[in-house]
Amino acid sequence: MQNLISGLMAVAVSAMVLSSCQPNNSDLAKLQSELDSLTAARAETESLIADVEAKIAELDTTESRKMITTFQANVDTFKHFFEVYGNVESDKAAVIYAEAAGVVRKISAYEGQEVSRGQTLVVLDTEIIDRNIEEVKKSLELAETLFEKQERLWEQNVGSEVQYLEAKNRKESLETSLATLEEQRRKSTVFAPFDGVVDKIYPKIGEMAGGQAPIVRIVNTDEVYVVADVSERYIGKIKKGDHVDIIVNRRDTITSQITKIGNYIKPANRSFEVRVDVSTGLDMVKPNSLVVLKINDYTDPEAVIVPSSVIMQDGQGDNYVFVMDVENQKEGSVRKQLVEVGQSYQGMSIIHSGVKSGEKVVAKGSRSVRDGDKVEEVTL
Repeated sequence: MQNLISGLMAVAVSAMVLSSCQPNNSDLAKLQSELDSLTAARAETESLIADVEAKIAELDTTESRKMITTFQANVDTFKHFFEVYGNVESDKAAVIYAEAAGVVRKISAYEGQEVSRGQTLVVLDTEIIDRNIEEVKKSLELAETLFEKQERLWEQNVGSEVQYLEAKNRKESLETSLATLEEQRRKSTVFAPFDGVVDKIYPKIGEMAGGQAPIVRIVNTDEVYVVADVSERYIGKIKKGDHVDIIVNRRDTITSQITKIGNYIKPANRSFEVRVDVSTGLDMVKPNSLVVLKINDYTDPEAVIVPSSVIMQDGQGDNYVFVMDVENQKEGSVRKQLVEVGQSYQGMSIIHSGVKSGEKVVAKGSRSVRDGDKVEEVTL
């Protein structure tokens, strides 16, 4: 300690001598000599300070440790997803048109009503057709009577074959006309083509309906599915049966899987079509709804996973983390460990090599520690 004090006094005296000199009157050689003396004194002082710090470190029992938090790397299942927009569709969502033209006389359903296949929905005016049917029926009765008589005579070899054939043709022609009129009358009634819910009834009673104007829209939401276009870069990365999360209104999630993958690339957007079936009985899913599909394109069932935020990169571009080597309960030291990073998703990354399951990776405080630093693990 006495040597240190003497060295400091020598530096101070030399500084006073140098400051009292006038640069204009000083000899250059003298100044250089003084500089050499001061440099030597400084080196000696720094050496003395280092010796004192070393002795203090030996005598000081309190050791400074940096506070950190850690994340224990574990083997777990890692899944990566990508998102695409999809459109909800149904093979049983139809706008129904009348097959014949006529005035709406009766509406047998209401909007929101559940109907069964074959149930009558709307009836058009059939008055003219009904009259024609009655006329044809009367003519058919007479034609059948005449044919029966002519047939009996023919069997008795009475009358000509021409008379028999004319009677038969007359009867069959009227039967065909009757069937045609009855079919026209049937087409004047709109039936439900499948089980579903009446979503919209377009005309009102008394309005004219025809083949160009819609009559009823009926929807069955028990059998809906989602169709989406997926970029061709995912060819080979997804397959039938892969897990899919269907997000409706950005909050409700339905779990499903891919049921069909298209084999055609659309030239317009370089994509292929995928189909995802939706569970039945879900009121939240409506035909033509826009939903988000989260499709699982990568799964590793035994991956070492760490938070992406703990992975850093050095000047050589190598990825690394700090691993804590525990020495005494919550205390230990950190070491820099180079790692090979795999896929990342939602703030977590796969470590292919460099970190083993069970090792503690420095989380908070990783930016302030250095290789070999003494640390203490704390809980935040």
